[in-house]
Amino acid sequence: MGFILTLISVIIMVILISIPMYVASKIVVHNNNSTFGNAVLSTVLTIFILAFVSLFILFIFAPLANFGNLLAFLITFLILLYTYSGIYHIGTLRSFALAVMELIIWYIFFIITGDLFIFKAVI
Repeated sequence: MGFILTLISVIIMVILISIPMYVASKIVVHNNNSTFGNAVLSTVLTIFILAFVSLFILFIFAPLANFGNLLAFLITFLILLYTYSGIYHIGTLRSFALAVMELIIWYIFFIITGDLFIFKAVI
């Protein structure tokens, strides 16, 4: 029973997290590829990239101290932009705009809900 409740809550959280991505894709992409399904897919891939790939890259560049952290961040960000570009069939500049737009929408969402401290803790 616990597994089913966990699975349901994960699905609900993915859907809720995908809403800002969907709004950002409607604003930036302007074509038929800005569907809610693509928003869910990009959200799941973003979570995977940020959780696993970035930690792996950070582990590789850990001996370089602060420069390694910066390099790991840049590589992860480029992978994220390439992922958005592939999902929505857009260029890198629009992928960057999509990522920035999603960040702005999250910021506005946190201001409205009063959870701004969570946003500051993530950054």
